[in-house]
Amino acid sequence: MLVKQLAQHKEENDFEQFYNKITTLEPDLRKFMSRSLKAAENQGAIDRGFYKAEELLDEIYLEIFKEFKDYMDADKIKTILFSKAIQKIEEKKIIEQETPDYVSTEKMLKEEMNALNENFTSQADGDLILNTELDDISYKQSREWSDNIILDSTLEEQLIKKMDMSDTLLPSIERRKLFGVLFNTIPPRSKTVLELYAFGNRAESEISEILEVPETIVSGIVEKLKERFRLLK
Repeated sequence: MLVKQLAQHKEENDFEQFYNKITTLEPDLRKFMSRSLKAAENQGAIDRGFYKAEELLDEIYLEIFKEFKDYMDADKIKTILFSKAIQKIEEKKIIEQETPDYVSTEKMLKEEMNALNENFTSQADGDLILNTELDDISYKQSREWSDNIILDSTLEEQLIKKMDMSDTLLPSIERRKLFGVLFNTIPPRSKTVLELYAFGNRAESEISEILEVPETIVSGIVEKLKERFRLLK
């Protein structure tokens, strides 16, 4: 019924009514956009408070209105909405400048799945460090990630819930820093999978459609991520 109404508003070129309807189609989209932007801010990937979820979503809804076809069903529209949300966030993080367009998402996720096998250990002061760095005498001077990132508490709560972790794991600043390190060192495309899974409340099958990769790869990434966060248990 809603899709038929969208089609009618598109035919009448009535974006206001189209907008009012499509914003009710997928409530988790706004949560995903807001939480993903907040996570990017926490990591210093984008300027804090510079981008607003509502403004980016307005851009997406306008794009959907221009591209809308009457043969689309609700599930297809939801997939497109999340795909566009990811594109908007990646544009703001300038990911396309770091990762060439000709490298497929599937290939990158396979490579990142292997990268997620890297093991962490704990130093005497409690800081997490990659085991591979212990052999490098200069690791303290050349670390590629920060151990001082603390995620917003709402993001931590959502991640803990989706990663099947105990909600008593973050009683102190030190533990929150360790949690931030684990999150911050997730490769970018795998982090997109995590954000769709945790912040967008998407099932693995839906993430597969949004990213256009096999569901087995998505499932593998999710399991690897859960293994990573189990380090805090």
